Amino acid sequence: MLMDQQALPNGEALAQMRSKADLRGDAKKKGGANGRRRVSAAAAAAQRAMEDEERRAEYDERLTIAIWNAATAGANPAVDLIVCLERTQPIGFRYVDITRAVVIHHGAKDARVPVENVKWLGRTMRRCEVRVLDGEGHGLMASASVMGAVLGEMSREWEDWERAVRSGKAGEEKLRERVRLGVD
Repeated sequence: MLMDQQALPNGEALAQMRSKADLRGDAKKKGGANGRRRVSAAAAAAQRAMEDEERRAEYDERLTIAIWNAATAGANPAVDLIVCLERTQPIGFRYVDITRAVVIHHGAKDARVPVENVKWLGRTMRRCEVRVLDGEGHGLMASASVMGAVLGEMSREWEDWERAVRSGKAGEEKLRERVRLGVD
């Protein structure tokens, strides 16, 4: 099948690809004759922890599917890759002109986009860090652990930026006050 004829999996297909046993484990309650039995405090705590883990896994699955659906709506993987890694024709901007810091995450086991292509892209851009993730393949946006790490890093960057802006404004106010009072 040609790359431009391939369709990206939708959220439902992703859900089917993931084994429920992997996401939720075999942690179903098993009771005695009447379905109830007394358990120690330690066993109850372990059960709650297992239920929390099940809820997190279910949330991760729903989040992954939602992100994947939003990110791939109307996408064509062949065209997207050609545009992203275009070297010979103009695509509306040049990578060397990008001045913002960029971090690219790429799966070491990606069978669609060679690691060397992504490293080329990283070398071409001015402020680009390429992170090759061991054990990961293509479609990192469908990986809850990868997306969780990326979104967490973005959140920390945002918090750092907000702190810097707040401290900068406080410094400006102090300077204005000193100027107003004529203090050097």
